[in-house]
Amino acid sequence: MKALSKAIFIAAVGISAFSASAASDNSVIRYAIWSNPNGTFNPTLYFTDYDRAVIFNVFGRLFTLDKNQNPQPSLAERYDYSDDGKTLTLHLRQGVKWHDGKPFTAEDVAFTYGSEAAPDFPRDQPDFVKHLVGYEDYHSGKSADLAGIKVIDPQTVSFSFTAPYAAAFAHFADRPVLAKHIWNAIPVKEWNTATSLLRNPVGTGPYKFVEFVSDQYVKLERNDDYFGGAPKIKTFIFKVSNAQTVQNELINGDVDIAELSSWNKRDVETYQKAGIRIVEQPGVTAQYLSLDTRNPNLSDPRVRQAVAYGIDRQLIVDKLLFGHGLVFNTKDHPQSQYYPKDLNTYSYDPKKAQELLKEAGWSDTNGDGIVDKNGQNLTFTLNYPTGNRTRELTAPIIQQNLKKIGINVVLNVADFNATLAILQDKNKVYDGVLMGGTFRPGLYENNFWWERFSTPKLDALAEQFNTTVDAEKLKTSIGDWLKEVNQQVPHVWLYIPNQGYALSKRVSHYSAYPYEPFADVTQWTVNQQ
Repeated sequence: MKALSKAIFIAAVGISAFSASAASDNSVIRYAIWSNPNGTFNPTLYFTDYDRAVIFNVFGRLFTLDKNQNPQPSLAERYDYSDDGKTLTLHLRQGVKWHDGKPFTAEDVAFTYGSEAAPDFPRDQPDFVKHLVGYEDYHSGKSADLAGIKVIDPQTVSFSFTAPYAAAFAHFADRPVLAKHIWNAIPVKEWNTATSLLRNPVGTGPYKFVEFVSDQYVKLERNDDYFGGAPKIKTFIFKVSNAQTVQNELINGDVDIAELSSWNKRDVETYQKAGIRIVEQPGVTAQYLSLDTRNPNLSDPRVRQAVAYGIDRQLIVDKLLFGHGLVFNTKDHPQSQYYPKDLNTYSYDPKKAQELLKEAGWSDTNGDGIVDKNGQNLTFTLNYPTGNRTRELTAPIIQQNLKKIGINVVLNVADFNATLAILQDKNKVYDGVLMGGTFRPGLYENNFWWERFSTPKLDALAEQFNTTVDAEKLKTSIGDWLKEVNQQVPHVWLYIPNQGYALSKRVSHYSAYPYEPFADVTQWTVNQQ
């Protein structure tokens, strides 16, 4: 089944039993998440979607995305460009307060995005800051100030780029604003270890942070002073759950909203019989197999292409997603205006995979069924995390598929954060990691979610689309960049599951859309049962 253009509501009828604690309290909503957050509740440092979910409720953003993926003013009320298109001036909303009562100002905006350019920033610098005027001097320490960001007055801030930069809004929509008066007290290089601040975030968003109990929940409370209007729900709880227990939790009333991890027909029917409503939307989170191109066994693109040809991705969509998803072939959503129509689709072709391996010098010389080179068998350790049932079931399918083309796959399963640590460790060379990433509309860069990969051609193409706001030039250069990504195969792009949400009968108002699952969170309501 193709990704859907509109949300499909599967009506459900029946009688549901709820726990007494949930049924008697219509001021609490419980939202299930599949893995424990890292507790990195800092908008410039977070890695996981679980931390992101908390951050996007606690912190405000300059811009959000509408249903058509266009930026909409939020903390920034309006903006304008200089005549040459290189300077973007933001006019901020007045009267906004941080959760501790301090005023939100342009100083906070300049501080947040300037910190990403600091020489000792504890993460890779985002491409956004590299396009700011004065970045090189500031990052190298030659200048104490970043010339490209200027505070004009308490409600006005400007960003000057070396060339017109179309992706600025995408960065603002992806990275909320930090409180300068809180984080300025800690040297930037120590932010990653500032556990107390990381786990006690202060934002301007609809909910205030209360408590994080690892492996159990994150508790938030309503921000009555929220500039977008106080939420109707007093207490918002992100409850750490898993695919094996969440169905019972929904039916029993211990959870109110959960993302679906499976489209198994029996599970859907069980929900229906219990009166659980299912909301289905086009997916925005992709699942992929990361290949370490530094690994000598994988440095040849032909080997990576062979792995892509050797995996029956459509079978995964059909059997594990029950058709509720689609295969994709580069780092963009097939519904994107930039997605090329003439990509190599890497349709399942074991024979083609074996030919490519042979071209790269890998063949079965001793008849054991495993290809070898220089006397060494091609063994591939596939790392994958727990927490997403469909992803877990994908691993043995990949193992079986690749065995048919002569690759010995060893499975290594661990919890999500342990698996993620493999990708976060820049010095660790691995074979493959199964992981997921959320598309960021408008952001195209050689940072492939958790890993960076580049070639001279990719660098040149990125330079083209990062120095223009012309619509046609953007479409051509981004399209060419996506084609090159498709040919290089730094990842095997596996599938995009449709996004499904299961809602308990307590939920009386709920609205969300792709890329903004909490867009309408202030209006969510639950009824007493």
